[in-house]
Amino acid sequence: MQRADQHIQQQIADLAEACAGYWELRGIARASSNEMRLELEQHLQQATRDGKSLEAVLGPNPLAFAEAWAREMQPRFWRGGAIALRGLVYVLSIVSSTALISQLLARAPSFTFTIFAAYLLISSGLLALLLQLGGFLAPRISTRTGREALLLAGAVLAVLVLRLAGLTVNWSMALLSWSWPVTIVLLVLAVGLFTLDCWRTFNREHTSPASTGWPALRAVTTFVASVGVFDVLLVVGSVAVFNVCRLALRLV
Repeated sequence: MQRADQHIQQQIADLAEACAGYWELRGIARASSNEMRLELEQHLQQATRDGKSLEAVLGPNPLAFAEAWAREMQPRFWRGGAIALRGLVYVLSIVSSTALISQLLARAPSFTFTIFAAYLLISSGLLALLLQLGGFLAPRISTRTGREALLLAGAVLAVLVLRLAGLTVNWSMALLSWSWPVTIVLLVLAVGLFTLDCWRTFNREHTSPASTGWPALRAVTTFVASVGVFDVLLVVGSVAVFNVCRLALRLV
């Protein structure tokens, strides 16, 4: 019985997280979306205590429920631009740091941005977004593992369908190529935009200067670590991933 309760609590948490993420994408302020998330969790927990299903609160379509609630809050488009700013900062940081590492290791004067690198960036971003919004499937697929497996299976199926349709891609084809000065400019731009985003976040939350030290350090450390992990996967793992994908496509 205790395991079942934990299972339901996980479903509720995943649903609330998906709704909160969607509300931020729709332009609702983070403070408001957090309040809405807490209120939704309370409603869902109360429904389960009363012996009702999650659909009794959300209806048959959780995404439509989240959209209806978002419209009531009168979202503003420019607030949704904050998500786009974070995405731009992340992409610039990965591209500039990857270029810097590659140029240092290879001692090359220029860096070549290939289709494969662009594919990794775009696909990882879309996959992260789908996994975050995958909580909308919680009423129908109760386990998080099952939802993630379904999303990953859908991505693999899409690649296989494109392959069967005759689509071929030259993964090593260069999209862009630039020299050292451009890499430094991109890196400085990424640092500047990240600083601007952190300042905007702390200023919006009305955090006092004395209390911003630890949260700011934690935000910087988390961001640098995530970019570093992606750089390792992109630089070190790209060859292995590329060979595995090419072998899998040949077997189709």
